[in-house]
Amino acid sequence: MDGSILIVAAFLCCAFGFLLNSMYAKKYGDPAIQWKLFALQFICVGGALMQLPGDEMSLRFLFWIIASVISCAAALWMCRQHAKSQHAGLGDTVVAMAAQAILPVGAAVVILMAAGMIAFGFLWNH
Repeated sequence: MDGSILIVAAFLCCAFGFLLNSMYAKKYGDPAIQWKLFALQFICVGGALMQLPGDEMSLRFLFWIIASVISCAAALWMCRQHAKSQHAGLGDTVVAMAAQAILPVGAAVVILMAAGMIAFGFLWNH
C-alpha cells in the first residue's frame, strides 16, 4: 500500500471516529467511546503494527493480532451495553460501535507514523 494512502486513511479514521463520537455525545450527553477499552485496543493494534511480519509470521505478531481481536470484541460489546443503558436507538448504537471500532485503529497508525517520522527524522539529521 502506498504510504500516502495509509496516511490519508489513518487521518480519516481518526476524524470520522471523533465525529461519530461527538455526534453521539451531543445527543446523549455522554461519549460513545469506552476510553479504558480504547486504550487497550490502541495498545494491541500498536503492538501488532510494530510486529508486522517480514518473510514469515512471528508468534509475537499472532499474539498482538489475537489480542487486538479480543480487545475489539470486548470494546464493541461494552460500547453496545453502554448505548443500551442510555436507551439509544439502533442507529445510534451502530454509530457508537463504529466510533469505538475505527478510532483506535486510526489513532494507532497516526501515532506510530508520527513517532517514526520524529525518530527517523531526528536520527537521519544527526
